[in-house]
Amino acid sequence: MPDRLKLRIELVPKRLWEQNLRLRDGLGKHRWDKLRHEVIKKNGARCAVCGAIDRKLHGHEVWDYREKKTVGTAVLLRVEIICIDCHDIRHWGRTTNLFQAGVISAERYGHLRKHFRRVNRCTQKSFDGHFLRQARIWLQRSKKRWKVDWGDFTPLVAEATAARIAWAARNHDHENHFNVKLAYHMPDRCPKCGIVGRLTSVEADRDEMSEGQEADYDAGLWGFALCHACNSNVHWQG
Repeated sequence: MPDRLKLRIELVPKRLWEQNLRLRDGLGKHRWDKLRHEVIKKNGARCAVCGAIDRKLHGHEVWDYREKKTVGTAVLLRVEIICIDCHDIRHWGRTTNLFQAGVISAERYGHLRKHFRRVNRCTQKSFDGHFLRQARIWLQRSKKRWKVDWGDFTPLVAEATAARIAWAARNHDHENHFNVKLAYHMPDRCPKCGIVGRLTSVEADRDEMSEGQEADYDAGLWGFALCHACNSNVHWQG
């Protein structure tokens, strides 16, 4: 069954949690959104896994983990467009953490498990077995030291890095906040552990928002984040 799964769980090694194109060490959110829209325009506005056209589409990074005994290189192969349901399955560890923190409802959590079974035409037992196998792989990979190879995206990352350095030189008072789009000021410092630079924005569930809350969310006035230093789920308001 595991080799025949169309939709798989992909658990990112712990030491690579803060390494992706969407974060500041990669492209940053603005450039990431531009890239995602370009991929949608090229390949079509449908999920590459289940074919859905009626759900929100996310950009998902596909990595190749090239491993040795104690070290490894994570090579970015491509960015594919998948629906929010398939994306939450791919990052099942994060999804489970958000469910346990109350950010994702029990109804949503059950819906996602059903989505996995429907796409793969399998039982819940198959889902549980697949998750346990992926968790064992994640545990072994998380013990290793990793370096990142951005692959074909290396020139874009270099361009974004140069732009951030130039922006910082012009804005000496940015300290505890960084701008990732207009009116978007997510705290850089975790309010629980105090560590700077380890917060990652987490997609909120729009189904439970009022129109006013959704407008403020889209304007970047509030949101959720995950601290990779202390593993805390943070609700923030800018």
